Amino acid sequence: MNQFLIPTFIPDSTPPYPLRVVSRSLPTTRSNKLRVSWFVLGMAFGVGCATSFSPNINAVSWISAHNRVMPAFDNALSAAIESTRKVSQSVTNGSTAVGKTLDDIVSSVSDDKALTPDSAAAPSAKPRPTKSYPLSLDLKVQPGDTLISMLGDVGISYDEAQQVVDSIRPVYNPRNLIAGQNISVHLSKEPDSAGNPVIAQLSIPISNISTIEVKHTDTADTGFDVRKIDVPIEQKLVRTGGTIDSSLYETGVKSGIPPALLGEIINAYSYDVDFQRDIKQGDGLDVLFERKQTAEGEATGYGNILFAELALNSRTIRIYRYADKHGNVDYYNEKGESLRKALLRTPINGAKITSAFGMRMHPLLGYTKMHRGVDFGAPIGTPIYAAGDGVVEFVGKKGGYGNYLCIKHNGTYASAYGHISRFASGVSPGRKVKQGQIIAYVGMTGMATGPHLHYEILEHNEQINPANVKFKTGNVLAGKELVAFRENVNNINSKLASTERYKTLVVADASAAIKR
Repeated sequence: MNQFLIPTFIPDSTPPYPLRVVSRSLPTTRSNKLRVSWFVLGMAFGVGCATSFSPNINAVSWISAHNRVMPAFDNALSAAIESTRKVSQSVTNGSTAVGKTLDDIVSSVSDDKALTPDSAAAPSAKPRPTKSYPLSLDLKVQPGDTLISMLGDVGISYDEAQQVVDSIRPVYNPRNLIAGQNISVHLSKEPDSAGNPVIAQLSIPISNISTIEVKHTDTADTGFDVRKIDVPIEQKLVRTGGTIDSSLYETGVKSGIPPALLGEIINAYSYDVDFQRDIKQGDGLDVLFERKQTAEGEATGYGNILFAELALNSRTIRIYRYADKHGNVDYYNEKGESLRKALLRTPINGAKITSAFGMRMHPLLGYTKMHRGVDFGAPIGTPIYAAGDGVVEFVGKKGGYGNYLCIKHNGTYASAYGHISRFASGVSPGRKVKQGQIIAYVGMTGMATGPHLHYEILEHNEQINPANVKFKTGNVLAGKELVAFRENVNNINSKLASTERYKTLVVADASAAIKR
């Protein structure tokens, strides 16, 4: 018994009297309860630390065995807690069997069988699902995927995946795979010696008409036979067009005419049509051209323009494609006269005239001055075409023209181009150029307020108004060529008569009799 004195005051007493306070030791019953509780907690903490930090158990094996070990430990811990409860009850009831109960707890927690994964008390491990072969898989290329990595993901050995890539490479570069592309893989029934699945067949669609097929074979050097299979293509005639409500180009695009073919139509009409002044809202465009497609009707490419009609307010211009006996292809009117002239009126596609030939207020100098050419507003980099066949006479900088180019066409005519951003490759003084060849690109060099082409036609070195020049027609068919051309025209007209105007229709059985 421990005792000590505390000075205090007793009520209603004048002098203070010392108060003797007696403290007693912790009762035996409560002490035993606390000892058992701390013992159980210590055992649980020790077992947990030993399980977590044991150097003989790595992360992977521990996780895989966790579901088998932990239930056994939980059972032991539950038994220990229950024993603790019994000890507490025994102590409370004055029992003297505390020591024996503690021995039971230690025995139950430290029992090797309770914590052994193979113990009968542990639940049995779930078997891993197995795949049955042969097996067909559809793989989709994801960003960063390679053919080797995709085959490895489905269990193909690296050596076999490399053999597949090596066998494909002469026909198709596997590096050209793009995200979203689909690959079909068929795995054979028999695995290899290491138990890995084996490729029986593999298919890679590389376009809407071509597929790479790989088959396992014992005859090929690499063990795989590779073929490129093309879908059969049909050639059809398509007639389309519409009413012009904004521009010829926009109407053609809305009608489904491919941009490349539309540019060809504009070039053909550029000899006779001023696209800025002649074309009005309400005019019409009608085109017949070749389309390549699969048996299901999916377009795979386009052929030639066979016919076009531009219905203007004042006139209608019909043109027909024809190749003469020498293989020269051109567009002709119904009389057999080539639309091609000595020079183009518009050496640029889809541009608007921003300043015509004649007197005008100069935008930079601020006074009236003769403008000896035609300005076509267009974005920087727009291609500029040679107005006619000829020889390049000058390439370089020239005063207010900026970058300037001049072509000599014959002893009478020349054409000039100003404010160029850059010249086409290979264009230099003395080089021959063909009509329609790209010679330069639109810019705003020199005295220019914005990007545009300054175009001039010179007659005996004097600038003239391009709109007033009547250029001679190029080729005129005669004799047997004219007879063949008229037969071609009649054939095309019969095709047109079978379809409705300005409607997108496919004409079956494109006739081989149409001259290419």
